[in-house]
Amino acid sequence: MSDSNKPPKPPPDDFSKTTPNIKIPGSEKNDNDWGKTNYKYPVQPPSDDWGNTVANVRPFDRSDDEFGKTMPPSSHKAQPNDWGMTQANIDLRDGNIGFDEPQGEKNEEYGVTTPYFRLPEAERQKYQNIPPTPSEEAKQKAEEKKAKGGIPLWVWISGALAAMFFFILALLLVIYIFLWNSPGFEVVVQKAPTGSSIQIDGSFWGETTPDGSTKLPVLKSGQRNIEIVHPNYKCAPISIVGNDGDEKTVEAKCDKVATIDESCLKIKAGDYETSRKCAYTELGKLSDPPDLDALLRAMNLYINHFDSGKHDIRPEDAKFLETAAGYMKKIPQDTVIEVGGHTDSDGADADNQALSERRANAVKAELIKAGIKESMLVTKGYGESKPKASNDNPDGKFQNRRIQYSVAKQGEKP
Repeated sequence: MSDSNKPPKPPPDDFSKTTPNIKIPGSEKNDNDWGKTNYKYPVQPPSDDWGNTVANVRPFDRSDDEFGKTMPPSSHKAQPNDWGMTQANIDLRDGNIGFDEPQGEKNEEYGVTTPYFRLPEAERQKYQNIPPTPSEEAKQKAEEKKAKGGIPLWVWISGALAAMFFFILALLLVIYIFLWNSPGFEVVVQKAPTGSSIQIDGSFWGETTPDGSTKLPVLKSGQRNIEIVHPNYKCAPISIVGNDGDEKTVEAKCDKVATIDESCLKIKAGDYETSRKCAYTELGKLSDPPDLDALLRAMNLYINHFDSGKHDIRPEDAKFLETAAGYMKKIPQDTVIEVGGHTDSDGADADNQALSERRANAVKAELIKAGIKESMLVTKGYGESKPKASNDNPDGKFQNRRIQYSVAKQGEKP
């Protein structure tokens, strides 16, 4: 407020005569004294002075650009210097009063959108170091973990190698307990024809090595029957008795017979044509009357083509059986030939057993149809129990799906 607008001070002499600023009834006669204390009440100051002394509160009218943003405008516009003194426009940062900042300077700490108040240093540190919220803390930890990259790669590799080592160690321990350290005895067969298959009690155990030897480990103690099978040799069966922990060696006694082409001994899976060709070729080599063993070797080269799970005889298979029956009619008629059905290891054991029996009976019926006496034939299904080759590969499975002929009773020559 300007000092020029203040009422004049009362004279010193009149000060003792002052009275409260309340007009008492009946005091109209003492107007001169009343005027000394109420300062010419109720005369109001001019409108220009009023704008500088009262609160600048006026109805909103945003049509005035100068005052619309800071306070309600009035019919009187205050001078810039006076108006600046009536607002909260105090910048405590550097002691300057007013909105304008020095040219070329920017408040880097607070920006232009925050109040221009500088808190004390202690309070400012308090509000600047606000603890993070739980979500912010979790996000910060996730970023730190990502920056570290998780568990190093060499840790994973070391763990995998260690796990593999312990797995192999456990596997070797199991093999030692159940195989190497299991009860039984060992047999080594020597001087068997190269490529012979070895069967123990009718079960396939493997083939001989190029030097004609075969190691048969972990045979159950007791008596065991060893059979050596080769198309070009006839080997005497071997019977041996062993106890737990024994190591025995036996020699094969085999006589060479009519030679069969090597291509007929290892027929590839699905090559029915080669097996048919080999069988017909060996039938053509037979003497008259035929040798029984040579006849059965030739018939065993033929692989009947059965559909999966079926026992029906195909026309080409029926033709071969008819040809073989012509030779069978020339052998002693009191001979009994076993027709054995065999399957590979695919499928359930019970299903394979039943399938092998049906196929053996189908072949027997076809031979009887071709003129063979029923008394000369017996059938037996072996299922997958007597493989000729390994079931670990398609070629072995192909050879195991077969009809095998053997002598059940040797007939007497006339």
